[in-house]
Amino acid sequence: MTFLKSSIFKYLVAIFALWAVLFYSSIQSTVAIWYRSETFAHCFIILPICIYLIKLKWAKLNNAQIKPSLLAVLFIAATLFVWLFGSMAQVLVIEQLATFAMLPMLIWCLMGREVARILLFTSFFWMFSVPAGEFLIPQLQELTANITVMAIQLTGIPVYREGLYIAIPGGLFEVAVACSGIRYLIASFTLGTLFAYLNYNGIKKRLIFIAFSIVLPLVANGIRAYGIVMIAHLSDMKYATGVDHLIYGWLFFGVVILVMFTLGGRWADPIPAKVSQVNPNGPKVNFAKLLKPGVVLAIVLVVGFGYKQAFKHQVSNVQPDMAQIFSVQKPIADQRWLPIFHNPTTVISGNQDGTDYYYAYYNANLQDVELINGRNKLYNIETWSIVSDDANERFRMLEIIDNYGNKRLLAYAYVTPWHITHKSLEIKLVQAIQALLGQPQNAFILMISVPVTERDSDFEQLEKQASALFNQDLKALLNDQ
Repeated sequence: MTFLKSSIFKYLVAIFALWAVLFYSSIQSTVAIWYRSETFAHCFIILPICIYLIKLKWAKLNNAQIKPSLLAVLFIAATLFVWLFGSMAQVLVIEQLATFAMLPMLIWCLMGREVARILLFTSFFWMFSVPAGEFLIPQLQELTANITVMAIQLTGIPVYREGLYIAIPGGLFEVAVACSGIRYLIASFTLGTLFAYLNYNGIKKRLIFIAFSIVLPLVANGIRAYGIVMIAHLSDMKYATGVDHLIYGWLFFGVVILVMFTLGGRWADPIPAKVSQVNPNGPKVNFAKLLKPGVVLAIVLVVGFGYKQAFKHQVSNVQPDMAQIFSVQKPIADQRWLPIFHNPTTVISGNQDGTDYYYAYYNANLQDVELINGRNKLYNIETWSIVSDDANERFRMLEIIDNYGNKRLLAYAYVTPWHITHKSLEIKLVQAIQALLGQPQNAFILMISVPVTERDSDFEQLEKQASALFNQDLKALLNDQ
């Protein structure tokens, strides 16, 4: 095949191989997420689709002039710094975004601006390989619950909502993570973007359809959740309460995508005329022109990877003395609320003067051994959901409820040697700076909790305790003693 024998194809394959070797560990962690998460299983087909998109542009690529760009090295250096930031601070989404953005940057650097411009959309679509978006789940759960309750009220059925729990006379429903619609949203956005590019020539029509592909699954997921509640209600809770409601959900999503494509197809533009293929074998690569940008690129990559190697795996020898904070350690009566933090260096929990407390310390910030991680949870999300929250600069207070109606108040903050806050992004930023400076990123979470009996008085009392606790110089516990 001419496609496989051309110099352009061989050059692209060589750049892809270079990228894969340089960023193997980051790519491996990304593929592991694709494999274990159904939300991102579609990422496996992004590369084949990108190859197809390149094939569509083959005539233009074969007529393009290969002229390596020294300017692109500046953007590669900036992207490499972002990658270092994400990798050393263990912020996977930033590390992976920089990793996959690096491939288009390398193509621009080694093949030139004209090739990069021809592959602009392909490069954009390539970024759908990054498994990002799960941070939207709480907001999507809230939106789904709002739409469901509103629809039930319009139906005339009595409904009561608290947190993510929705009660009707026939039963109790929870808007769980699986009901958030995140899978629908990501899949619809990905397919909608591809459909818009292939079927419309103008940027305005493309943007309108892409916006439609985002809004439609959000509304449709709320309607789907409402349909599940109504099916369960009308069948006396016999149907749509188990696996069948997941099957119904995917069938419903298939119909939604069909409707989206059918409506979008009505305004599809004519297929553009094909570009004549002047040079079917592609232009010759002038390796002499590669020398200057190639050398500068090599220096940038050696410095970046060398810096990471020099400062990786920094571990602190400090062991905070929590006896200074909690002198009485009684067992917690109800441990169902306890946070879930994976692989901490030290965990302490107990009860002092009627207040439960929890402490988890990490003496480093390594993969799967880190304070801020998507797998770590402030409470057991399988049995509890948030009713309300309130925060100041140092600590945050949450009111949570379980499916039996029991409520608790939580107050927590994260502590590093530099900073105390409840904001996980700030902690990650601090840890990234520490990593870049070659310092260990030790930190801990400290949380106190009480059951709710009289909400206002309990809230006021816990807020006073939290203010006294988190306004102490807790950072001193992490400094060398």
